Amino acid sequence: MAPIIEVKNFSWRYPAFVGNQNPYALDGLNFQVEKEEFFGIIGPSGAGKTTLCYALTGIIPHVFKPQMGKEAEDLKGEIYAFGQLLTKVETVYNPTTGKNEAKIMGMKQTAPRMGLLLQDPENQFLRMDLLHEVAFGMELMGLPPDEIEKRAKEALEIVGLSSLWPMADLIHPSELSGGQKQRIAIASFIAMRPEVLILDEPTSDLDPEGKLSIIKAIDNIRKEYKLTLIVVEHNPEIMLKYADRVLALDKGKMIAYGTTEEVYKDVKLFYEHGLYPSDIARIGYESNLKYNQRVPFDVDEALKAMSGITPNFSNVNLNDEIVKGEKEIINVNNVNFWYEDGTHALKGVSFTIHEGEFVGLIGQNGAGKTTISRIIAGIYKNYKGTVKVLGIDIRDKKIADKIPMYVGYVFQNPDHQIFMRRVYDEVAYGLKNIGLSSSEIEERVRDALTSVGLLEKIDEDPLFLGKGEKRRLAVASILAMKPSILIVDEPTTGQDFRMSEDIMNLMGELNKHGTTILAITHDMTLIAEHTKRVVVMYQGKVIFDGPTRQFFADQDLLDKAAIIPPLAVRLSHAYRQHIDRNAPMLINVREWVQALKPAIKIKAE
Repeated sequence: MAPIIEVKNFSWRYPAFVGNQNPYALDGLNFQVEKEEFFGIIGPSGAGKTTLCYALTGIIPHVFKPQMGKEAEDLKGEIYAFGQLLTKVETVYNPTTGKNEAKIMGMKQTAPRMGLLLQDPENQFLRMDLLHEVAFGMELMGLPPDEIEKRAKEALEIVGLSSLWPMADLIHPSELSGGQKQRIAIASFIAMRPEVLILDEPTSDLDPEGKLSIIKAIDNIRKEYKLTLIVVEHNPEIMLKYADRVLALDKGKMIAYGTTEEVYKDVKLFYEHGLYPSDIARIGYESNLKYNQRVPFDVDEALKAMSGITPNFSNVNLNDEIVKGEKEIINVNNVNFWYEDGTHALKGVSFTIHEGEFVGLIGQNGAGKTTISRIIAGIYKNYKGTVKVLGIDIRDKKIADKIPMYVGYVFQNPDHQIFMRRVYDEVAYGLKNIGLSSSEIEERVRDALTSVGLLEKIDEDPLFLGKGEKRRLAVASILAMKPSILIVDEPTTGQDFRMSEDIMNLMGELNKHGTTILAITHDMTLIAEHTKRVVVMYQGKVIFDGPTRQFFADQDLLDKAAIIPPLAVRLSHAYRQHIDRNAPMLINVREWVQALKPAIKIKAE
């Protein structure tokens, strides 16, 4: 059977209208996508993943065109889709000029046979309500109204938003949470049932349970309607469970290509290129735990690999002491909040954070995490209850305007925060407002950009940064202010493994030097590795506030909060259930390596 997409020695670079030529964003790619397969694309931030998605749909070069006169230099190679030429530069005779000239050949568009869901769903919303947003593509396809209604309702059910159907014609997309927006964008494409569906990080704003349920639903649609799925995704658990084959990119070049097992067993390659390996694979690689001559990928394989090995749990540092000062930095007491549509988002929320704490705020999409954090930051004001920052009620007008001096808030969506047209100016804006000298501003801007790996982008327009880079810019603009309290909403979403670790380690360093941090994240691995305390929310209420290890050890509480714990925690639960019920609850890669490495070394001797 002929491949549905074939890429032959393809290279592309974005045109440079001033200065030196840009490097190739895609460089010499050769691969095929088979019909009806689940094809995964992975790579660190800036690897060329989104650019490749544009190329596979023909957006590059038929919409994003090469520089005039340099077509043959900016674009090389060929791409075929559905057995037809999609993209190629050929030399043709121009009778007007009497010269041979480079011309872009191939299909002008691939829609509706092929669909592309962008990394940021807000960039694709065109209509004023959910019903017409989901129906828009089907209307362009000329489907009859009853079929449009049937498919739209079915698509919302598939993505877990069936509860919105009765009022879908009344809800504007802007009223939804980040996770709900992603679900609506996915539903819009599912309803159209293209032959090839390309998803660029489709679950980045979803909680772990939401990620797996959405991908499972999409994969079921693939099988039922014989679709071909091409998915860009950082999450190794999703790729290992669903992908048939995987292409790994870095700096535009192919660094790995093959079956999912062939690619993911090379953990060293993943570390070298800043890719996300499975937590279980990390444990196997760092402790030398083997399953069938390779690292284990999941809990079952890890348990089988541990047969005959007794972990040295006494070697594990299980210090769960929560480091905090006596001074209350944030006090939230019986806070209730309603949105304009009547949604009761917060229901008697109370918690206290002391000076120097590093607290994780976790829960499902829609649990109320972002709402309470925006109240603390002074963004939402029409709430009931009391919120004190540094001991002062934030309703006090004398302090309300000064909150940004003490509380730094990094939005979940960086586009809601970035507004300057130069990276330097974005970071410098707040510093200028507090009256710092030019030399101090210069130093702080450069330090902040260096800490998030964006110094080389200092003169760029943020408009042209990728979503992951924009998120880092938003973090840098707050870090430069050196706030006493740092609230970060999904700081690592869309980041590669290396950058996620760098951001969390940076926050850890800030915390060691006295900054109080409240981190909102769906990444339970980061919570297990970097926080000692978690506040868990569910349906607008706090259902747990205490040590991170205690929360992850309680399966009933995990189920109640609808939170899927990280693989290292699931391994502990399985080990206690099947091997030793008295074993300690290990919650991260570091602890499992401390327990297994000496035991495996002794067995090998």
